Amino acid sequence: MNNAWLIILGALAAGLAVLLLLPYVVPEKEAAPEVPAVVEVEPAVEEPTEVEPVVAEEETEPEEVPVFATGYSIDGAIGSEEYVHGTEIAGVEVYWSNDAAYLRVGLIAPGTGYVSIGFDPVRQMEGSNIILGYVQDGKSYFRDDFGTEATAHMADVDRGGVDNIVSSAGAEWTDRTILEFIIPLDSGDAMDKPLAAGSTYTVLVAYHDLQDGFTVRHSRRGTGEIRLDPMP
Repeated sequence: MNNAWLIILGALAAGLAVLLLLPYVVPEKEAAPEVPAVVEVEPAVEEPTEVEPVVAEEETEPEEVPVFATGYSIDGAIGSEEYVHGTEIAGVEVYWSNDAAYLRVGLIAPGTGYVSIGFDPVRQMEGSNIILGYVQDGKSYFRDDFGTEATAHMADVDRGGVDNIVSSAGAEWTDRTILEFIIPLDSGDAMDKPLAAGSTYTVLVAYHDLQDGFTVRHSRRGTGEIRLDPMP
């Protein structure tokens, strides 16, 4: 009887010992590593945008706009940009602008005498439409003449014509005389030489550096050319 209990107690003790030693004999199972979840994202698709082609503008030279002859006041003073064209003839500064109907002229001559300009002469003064002017005691005087001979001219009104100077003004300084005037390109007067826009003309310039008057012989003269602006 005692042997049987001993055997039972021994078996229980052995079983208990096995249970206590089991964690050290059988290794623990390693936990599987966590795998990050992969989220698939569809790539954004950009809608094509229409871009208008850039067309380079052609460079064009600005058109020269003619200054109308009657667009300025006549005051006997010539500004730096008052006239479209300018040249020098026999020491006289000659400026001009025109439109389809009128010619505007500015003259700056050395000295304090008279100044004259003739348009489209045939032979020296002959056949030219001549405008003469001078300033005396602060007042300006102008006359519309016609070249009757190579070395002679006469007032239009003395030959049955008309003085066709539309507007005029002058000024005198100690060393120069300034004249401005406007005339029609074609006055219709038989004593005037008609001019045409877009044409080139010979001009005759004369002046006296001291004496005033319409019949005084010049102290200097010369010829040159002017071209009138064409009209559209």
